[in-house]
Amino acid sequence: MKRTALVSFALLFAMIGVLGLSQNKEIPSRVGYIDAQKVIEAHPKYDEIKALRTQADAELKPIAEQLRALEPKIRDGSATAKERQDFDNLQKVYAEASKKWQDKINAALAPITKEIDATIARVAAQNGFAMILSANVAGQSGLVVYASPDIDVTDLVIRALSAQ
Repeated sequence: MKRTALVSFALLFAMIGVLGLSQNKEIPSRVGYIDAQKVIEAHPKYDEIKALRTQADAELKPIAEQLRALEPKIRDGSATAKERQDFDNLQKVYAEASKKWQDKINAALAPITKEIDATIARVAAQNGFAMILSANVAGQSGLVVYASPDIDVTDLVIRALSAQ
């Protein structure tokens, strides 16, 4: 009986000790922010995205100019039936081409943003940050009205991306 009581007593103290250790685990509480666009533009493969955007602009610009030329006539009702039909067709062509290019750009951006997200997570963990916000989104939404420049981790993330 004494032995069972001693073992139970020892187990109780061991459990209390383990619980005490687990409660003392330091949880990061720092919050930081990044300029997401600056990080994307600093990525080594961003030139591919710029090239795709240039190609998209080259294809879309002439269509947009044709639409702009027809738009005043459509708006004031002086367009002929052919001009209205041309305008409708150009809108469809523009929408399809825009979607095609946006899909290509999104596909090229996906691995870049995945790598950036992993890098942000690594930089946050290494520097004791519990959360990293996008400065652009936080500012535009009104969620954050002021943030100290001391918690801007944009350059840390860019350096970490460059080091990979």
